[in-house]
Amino acid sequence: MDKLDVMSTILIMMIGAYAIYRFFGILGRWGIKQISPRDLDQKKGIVLLDVRSDKEYAKGHIPGAVHVPLADIGDRVKKLKKDKELVVYDQTGTRSIWAIKRLIGMGYKNLTNLKGGYHAWKRLH
Repeated sequence: MDKLDVMSTILIMMIGAYAIYRFFGILGRWGIKQISPRDLDQKKGIVLLDVRSDKEYAKGHIPGAVHVPLADIGDRVKKLKKDKELVVYDQTGTRSIWAIKRLIGMGYKNLTNLKGGYHAWKRLH
């Protein structure tokens, strides 16, 4: 096998791995409500839940957000009422999906993910 064949094989494997990664990322979002940052600005009576790290939160956050890092969801989120609508966000909208899945397991039902996370919200503000 020459170098070109090896490089082509590696490139094809990398593209395949990326496609699988993207596919399962999309599957992970199925069934979870999404809200855009623009629509979030119009919402009333919601609780914003920021699941980013302490360091990320300290650099900036959406005003009024409750901060509970993803690692602490099980312990600290119990204070939030299960009947309130929770809009969960992180930096880009990925970790918040994991947080929502954990919250569903804890009995929370009215959960929404902020599309694009804090980055998307910050671009509008």
